[in-house]
Amino acid sequence: MHATYSEYAGQPSQVIRTWKVALYIRLSREDDDDKAESYSVTSQREILKEYLKQHPDMELYDIYIDDGWSGTNFDRPDFQRMIADVKARRVTCVVVKDLSRFCRNAVDGGYYLDNVFVSLQVRFIAINNCLDTFSDNMNAATRCISVGVQNVINESVAATTSVNVRGTLNVNRKKGQFIGSFPAYGYAKSPDDHHQLIIDEEPAAVVRQIYAWFIAGKSIIGIAKELNERGIPNPSMYKRLKGMKYRHPAGASNDGLWPDSSVRRILTNEMYIGNMVQGKNTTISYKIKKCRAIPKEEWIIVAGTHEPIIEKDTFYQAQALFNKNIRKPPAKSEVDLFSGLVRCADCHRIMNKKTNQHSYGTYHYYRCSTARKMKKSACGNHTIRIDKMQHTVMVTIQKMVELAVQMSEALSKINRDPQRVKESGHLQQSLETLTSQREKEYRMQLDLYPDWKSGVITQQEYLALKASIAEKIAVLDTKIENVRKTLDAYAHGIDDENAFITAFKKYENFTELTRGMLVELVDEILVHDNASIDVNFKFADAYQQVVAYIESNKKSVQKPA
Repeated sequence: MHATYSEYAGQPSQVIRTWKVALYIRLSREDDDDKAESYSVTSQREILKEYLKQHPDMELYDIYIDDGWSGTNFDRPDFQRMIADVKARRVTCVVVKDLSRFCRNAVDGGYYLDNVFVSLQVRFIAINNCLDTFSDNMNAATRCISVGVQNVINESVAATTSVNVRGTLNVNRKKGQFIGSFPAYGYAKSPDDHHQLIIDEEPAAVVRQIYAWFIAGKSIIGIAKELNERGIPNPSMYKRLKGMKYRHPAGASNDGLWPDSSVRRILTNEMYIGNMVQGKNTTISYKIKKCRAIPKEEWIIVAGTHEPIIEKDTFYQAQALFNKNIRKPPAKSEVDLFSGLVRCADCHRIMNKKTNQHSYGTYHYYRCSTARKMKKSACGNHTIRIDKMQHTVMVTIQKMVELAVQMSEALSKINRDPQRVKESGHLQQSLETLTSQREKEYRMQLDLYPDWKSGVITQQEYLALKASIAEKIAVLDTKIENVRKTLDAYAHGIDDENAFITAFKKYENFTELTRGMLVELVDEILVHDNASIDVNFKFADAYQQVVAYIESNKKSVQKPA
């Protein structure tokens, strides 16, 4: 039965009205106990049910629960379900434990209470706030002031909490603690410490395979196709298959297939070399939950926080490939052997692959297109046949491999020579002498200022002497640094762990070029206008280090075995 009302906040007639009640429950934190509901949700339900028992004019229609949802926005699923029932006149009364359970947003909360509920004559009760919009002492003005003030207080609490929580999370991020809900694909939270990541071997194997394919020459789209053909679920689907409560981003595909964007994210994520990368996105405000990207220079990155899935050398090889202008034919899933590596020696632009057909057959070549695209004087007509370049590059790499092997043997001989111990003693004595000289010059520099202030020397003399001593100290610093480096080399030596030797020596006795080999060893191939080429290799610093070390120890190398 229904009673009639002269106005929303007026006195009801004597006709008894049965209220169709919605009990609304909200909790802003996830249930950490792996139960269907948290204890707080259970507590709210018991309070609301007990209230319902004490009011015989109220009949329960349904209970609406949003567990793990913020009160500052209104896209909560059960809240929206409740509003739909309100608008359909299935619900005529909404009861909550307190006003903060209903909302922590004064503006939007006021919209529902002052507009939607008023126009539909829906009663609203917040038990702990002693708020009942149909009570005898709750006229329109009192209700408006009471609800408005309480909503502002609740919103202020939400804003303060948001600031405090963000500050705490950033402190934990800077400590290298993982604070997210879902770790990167390939990792899992440690059962002993949810802030620590451990390797999840099943997806980690997929991550390793993605890097291997990419370095070997397979394109990003080609890798995505390969993963889909093999029936490997994408990261989002993997989370759901493992029972994680993962909500897919709005508008994203939910078919379990790999998009090329997922492959690219994996290939550029430092998490896989053991670095904790967090703070890449943030919400616009505590009210607006939409995310915005944070500039990379503001990300919080802490190195060495967990076990790496990918070796650093492999990771940085992949990053180097992203900096190359790599193209592939549409019909192929793999890039060409030299793609992104061949440049014009004059204009230094990437050269384009072309095909030429003659009566005697088809051949492929690289050509600089600068003159064709701009003007003839912009660059010369640089071209080179790919088969000839491939032969030259292969011979050049073979020579570098042979050199690495020879250097490795020389290092072994040097590191076994007992004479190095004596020379190390001389170097130590030289270091002590240089350090003593520097200390003497430094003390002289300190004495200049009081001499100037006491009138022993003039300001002009002070400045001239200070500059002269500073120059001597700089020279001594350079000498000391050089001796220390040499001493360190004598103490630890250089062996096969050197990056140049490690990279080239492993290709000993190779018989053909591979994309992975070129990506690892070659920085660029420069083509001159006479079709000659220069092959610039990586590991130049490591190579020079070995050369200098062998040169400084040539007496040991020249000794008979």
